[in-house]
Amino acid sequence: MAKVLIVDDDRHVVQLTSEVLRLGGCEVAARTDPREGIVAFESFQPEVCVLDFSMPGMTGGDVCRRMKELDPTVEVVFLTGEADTGLAVEMMKLGALDYLLKPVNIPQLMTAVSRAAEHRRLVLENIAYRERLETLVVERTRALNETLDQLGVVHAATLHTLGLALDFRDQSTGGHSARVARLTKGIAEEIGVSGHALLQIEQGALLHDIGKLKIPDRILLKPGALTTDEWATIKCHPEYGREFLERIDFLGGAAELVYMHHEKFDGNGYPQGLRGDAIPIGARCFAIVDSVDALIYERPYHRAIPFDQAAAEIRRCAGSHFDPDLIDVALNHIESRLEKRAMSA
Repeated sequence: MAKVLIVDDDRHVVQLTSEVLRLGGCEVAARTDPREGIVAFESFQPEVCVLDFSMPGMTGGDVCRRMKELDPTVEVVFLTGEADTGLAVEMMKLGALDYLLKPVNIPQLMTAVSRAAEHRRLVLENIAYRERLETLVVERTRALNETLDQLGVVHAATLHTLGLALDFRDQSTGGHSARVARLTKGIAEEIGVSGHALLQIEQGALLHDIGKLKIPDRILLKPGALTTDEWATIKCHPEYGREFLERIDFLGGAAELVYMHHEKFDGNGYPQGLRGDAIPIGARCFAIVDSVDALIYERPYHRAIPFDQAAAEIRRCAGSHFDPDLIDVALNHIESRLEKRAMSA
């Protein structure tokens, strides 16, 4: 049935219980000294302990506490000569599964030991199950994180390629989309944006002109001045961009910046004519970055100018085009990260 350690200062009780349990199929070790019982516990490693509650020198309660320290899963059955409810409660608080009154009733003893052994088996199975479950959770979490990391790499590579394609179609300076995304993210981070909101700003800045994919080449690439109707078509690209991104789950949050990247601080932008703080912070940061980038890099429609001239132009438009509270931090951030050739134009 089980490995049972008996500790009782009464040799007759020890002899009787030992013989009965052995006949019942148990492997038994027995001690009449509680201290020797603890030593035997460490070497014998029993599943069930049958302890006398009242012993000289060291009580059964003390023995139980020490054994539970050594093996919290060991089950304890107390033997006592006192039919006292308070004592029974104390035994249960010590962790005993059962207690029996002396003189020992043989069938009750066998039943108590059998139940204790079965209870310990169930406890150990439950512990093993929890450990397997925890291991499985760790493994599945690791696998999920690896998958998400791989998916993140795929997403990043896809967005980078799309940004290059947008630059090429719009005849922008090579790397424009990635550059403004990096700088916009950096500025937003400096002013306290973090986490998913920061990622959304970076993605929105990278794909800010994705709506231009829907603009006909005859308008987008027209070398001369646009007509009123053609300009109205161009101004639809923020809405086209938002519609495009909102259909892609992992880019839905980036749609806000894409939709509002042409808003102006004084309310004279488009498509909604938002004013001041009504414009999302990411779009306000981007507006400064995009304008500086357009000024200091060569474009088909204008020559590049030095950064200090571009900065002066940004400051001149503080409060009209741009958020005046963002200009210093934005320009300092951009200047500290510009390529030398862009500094001097």
